[in-house]
Amino acid sequence: MNTGNFYFIKDEYYKRFPKCGLMGNKDSDEAGVHGRPCFYCFEMDGYYWMVPISSKTEKYKALYEEKKKRYKEYDGLRFGYVNGKYRAFLIQNVCPVSEEYIDCQYMIENNTVPVKINDKLSAEINGIVRKVIRLHKRGIRIVLTDINHILNELNKTK
Repeated sequence: MNTGNFYFIKDEYYKRFPKCGLMGNKDSDEAGVHGRPCFYCFEMDGYYWMVPISSKTEKYKALYEEKKKRYKEYDGLRFGYVNGKYRAFLIQNVCPVSEEYIDCQYMIENNTVPVKINDKLSAEINGIVRKVIRLHKRGIRIVLTDINHILNELNKTK
């Protein structure tokens, strides 16, 4: 597992934390298994902090603009290119994950090349995730996920 790469989370994680504000895996349908959402990985404090990405950029751009008007600054969302496509990084939905709950890495070119983002965007997202986690520890909530409950449960099995 590497900071800056993308991964999918196992269904077991969602089953263990059903009411924690997580963005769940997209259900299978006649087209097959979707394996979404995909998560950007940032390692800190012994956990992998997973930031979901979304293709619904217009929806999240509108939310971002609304939050910026209200708060002047908003660290819950960022935008950038992933695998050549414009995506929203939903930092507001970041969640801690231990390695046992990682399903697989997001790969392209017949599963031979890991999907990555450019270094500048990666550094920006890493800094924001670090800041958001520090703020959360001080009681300032930006994150919609129940980080405390998830961490308490994950710490029981460490």
